[in-house]
Amino acid sequence: GQNRQKPTKKHITMIIRKANKTDIPFIVNAIMEIENFEDQNTFNNLFGTDTETTKKYLSAFLEDDENFDTEFSLNTYSIAEYDGERAACCSIFFTDNEYYQNKSELFPIHLAKNHLEHFFSNAKTLPETKKISTNKYFLEYLFVAPEFRSKGVSKPLIEHLVNQTDRMYLIPLENNEFAIDYYRRLGFQDDENVKRFAIHTPENPIYPYSHKIMLYRDNKPSV
Repeated sequence: GQNRQKPTKKHITMIIRKANKTDIPFIVNAIMEIENFEDQNTFNNLFGTDTETTKKYLSAFLEDDENFDTEFSLNTYSIAEYDGERAACCSIFFTDNEYYQNKSELFPIHLAKNHLEHFFSNAKTLPETKKISTNKYFLEYLFVAPEFRSKGVSKPLIEHLVNQTDRMYLIPLENNEFAIDYYRRLGFQDDENVKRFAIHTPENPIYPYSHKIMLYRDNKPSV
């Protein structure tokens, strides 16, 4: 018989790995995209900066070798590669005392004096959300690059991260119905103790949309 070759189906590989310094531009871009709303950016508002300056600051945070365990620390990020290209990133961190300490030390080290003052005056008027956020694992800054969307990249990345802890929390903006619907389909549910919470005061609108909700998912141990 003839040796007929079957057409080979291209095998797409996806790997999930810890982020390294070469990923910083990708992560900075992800954070900026997520925090952009029309012509505003949360961090530009918070620091009193323009986009270029904010990107420089975010890069400096992530480059800092002594900065650990916050959403601005490289060690909390994972990268999903799709066919050898960076496709997505996400951070997970735990909000213990160390977390708040690390974060409070980060800004004075890296921000210029005028931006630091701007940040402190803004931070003073932001609602205190610490009591609902403390001692929890959070999944934050999940971003899939536009050219990799709807290729099934985010689900394996989320599963990989959720599996690292017993209970994982998310705090999406309440108007982000698309994301909330997606997370619920992945098994996240509303935290009954936290209905919705303000993330800025009307006098100081840092965020264009003013409320978040809290979702969580328990990691079911494999039997």
